[in-house]
Amino acid sequence: MIRTAILIDGGFYRKRAKVLWGKLTPKERAIELIGYSMAHIGRKDGEESRFLYRIFYYDCEPVGRRSVFNPLVRKNVDLDKTETYEWTRVFYDELKKKRKVALRLGNISDQLYYNIKPEVTKELLLGKRELSSLDEDDMMMHIQQKGVDMRIGI
Repeated sequence: MIRTAILIDGGFYRKRAKVLWGKLTPKERAIELIGYSMAHIGRKDGEESRFLYRIFYYDCEPVGRRSVFNPLVRKNVDLDKTETYEWTRVFYDELKKKRKVALRLGNISDQLYYNIKPEVTKELLLGKRELSSLDEDDMMMHIQQKGVDMRIGI
């Protein structure tokens, strides 16, 4: 009998799954994650039986209870009131209910800020755009995980 542990980089998985299979509810995404993981344990003829030992899902806590100043709109954005925060919180709750899933969460760095997207910065520097043409879609929040990669390595 071969027991298999699957390690998942949660942030990467959520981004790729959304691109590949579209936007789903947290419950649907959790079911999809389990199904996708089980597909990787497929048995080939003549092999010993394979069984799932555990799915280790590594990610960081959703950013909440903080506000970040957006310099473009000149106001603070409450992160715990965003759709992403609520979706992620419910998704983690769904994963906690699943059998053989271990949720390993790291932390978010204390330094959160908005930055102009690299492709927009390039257009500004080349003179293709004016600073006055920027809108909220041209900005991205800089968030850095702490401890997630170390947890995967250990």
